[in-house]
This record gives sequence, structure tokens and C-alpha cells, in this order.
Amino acid sequence: MGAESFHVDVEALKNAGLGAADLMALLGSHRVEDIDCDADAVGHEGLGAALARFCERWQVGVKNLTKDGRVLSRNLIDTAGAYLEVDHQVAASLDRIVSHTRGGAHG
Repeated sequence: MGAESFHVDVEALKNAGLGAADLMALLGSHRVEDIDCDADAVGHEGLGAALARFCERWQVGVKNLTKDGRVLSRNLIDTAGAYLEVDHQVAASLDRIVSHTRGGAHG
């Protein structure tokens, strides 16, 4: 039975987190509330009212999406950092073991 390999592309994790952060910032900069729902703008009072109600609900959805997206972004970046930290710790431990077995350190 052969050993299975596990690999994490830390750079891809970090870039995904940064990309998600950029997207959430872009979404946050365009408010649904800025859409002109006035009856004069859409040409019909009932349509304007329906559009206004839709935009209110849409804004809630966008707010929830950006909140969740920011959490996802932070988690991706933190995960990349955690993998790097563990990798550095393991490398340092292996260096100490190699140094010790070669007689470079006495413990």
C-alpha cells in the first residue's frame, strides 16, 4: 500500500482570500439603495413602489453576502498563514533533528 501525498497551494488560498476581499469591497461600494426607484424614473407609480420593495430586500441580501464573503476571505487568508506557520515549524524541527544526528548539537 503506497503512501498518499497531500499538498496545499498556499499561494492559491491567499490569492482566493484577497480576491474575495476585493470583490466584497466592490460590492460594498455599490449600494442597491442608490437605484432610483422614484415613479418618475421608472414611469409608473406601482412599478416604482414594487422596484423600491425589491431593492430593499436585495440590499439585505447584498449586505448578508458581503458579510459572509468577508468572513470567507479572512478564513482563507488565515488558513494560508496557518499552513505557512506549520510548514516553518516542521522545517525548523527537521533542521534541529538533522543537526543533532550529525553531531552539531548536543541535548
